[in-house]
Amino acid sequence: MGEREYGKFLKHLRINNEEMLQDMAQKLDIKSSYLSAIESDHRDIPVDLTEKISKVYNLSEEDRQKLHQAELERDRKAVQLDLEKIKDNVLAKETVLSFANRFSSLTDEQLSAIQDILNKKEEVCYRIDCEK
Repeated sequence: MGEREYGKFLKHLRINNEEMLQDMAQKLDIKSSYLSAIESDHRDIPVDLTEKISKVYNLSEEDRQKLHQAELERDRKAVQLDLEKIKDNVLAKETVLSFANRFSSLTDEQLSAIQDILNKKEEVCYRIDCEK
């Protein structure tokens, strides 16, 4: 998949569901102008959009993976998180901010361990020095 695949996927999904841009935007709780800019690769993808699309449109696992892969291939300069959702959870905010400040210095092994935790894999080792 190429860099513009995310927008193509959205447009294809919208057309297959016989929706106008404003219909999809309303379902996803974003402005239609913003959705249009995402489709045309002029705006960054909000952090939760891929998951929201997957749920709202009940995507198959294969389509979820395609959309996720397209998101990963999209050239991003920054990621913006909505801390409003966790405003009362001090530990969650500390965790998000700690990760944001340190992620560029994490090893592949550490990132993989974090991914395992986030993806809720069985038998996750929470230490850096775990035996494989």
